Amino acid sequence: MVNLEWYRTFKAIYKTGTLTGAAEALFISQPGVSLHLSSLESYVGYKLFDRTGRKMMPTERGKVLYNAVVDALTKLEEVEKNFQKSTEKYTPTISVGMCFETFQITLEQYVSSLPFNLIICFGEYPEMLDQLDKGIVDLIITPQREFITIGIGTFFLRTDCACRWK
Repeated sequence: MVNLEWYRTFKAIYKTGTLTGAAEALFISQPGVSLHLSSLESYVGYKLFDRTGRKMMPTERGKVLYNAVVDALTKLEEVEKNFQKSTEKYTPTISVGMCFETFQITLEQYVSSLPFNLIICFGEYPEMLDQLDKGIVDLIITPQREFITIGIGTFFLRTDCACRWK
């Protein structure tokens, strides 16, 4: 199978018209771009660009290949960019302990739309209390009716309260 980076390099050369421009766009060396292009040309068995001075002009086969791969490459780059965006910005993470049944009733349908990262630790009530005491989880959600009030700075959390995510 062909190396995906060869296609990305091919697309960059096609769009910029030069090896140097493609190298700058991809943040790789110009010899690296040349190597990718020659590897791709060897793989497909056709010359993909005519070199005229520093300018790279696509051959007819190069145009056909570009049209065949550009949409798929653009889609893959979009996916990659969206995943990078989610890791670039600061997103808080909350660790929650609960049993699986409670998760299904309270959070499961909302997990994908929460504005924070959620780490869920499944377990039984005594185990979750221990994890809360050790700082492994930030809070626990449980159907237990035991009443406990915990001071958190100037806020108070009652463990017998029901919450609805909106």
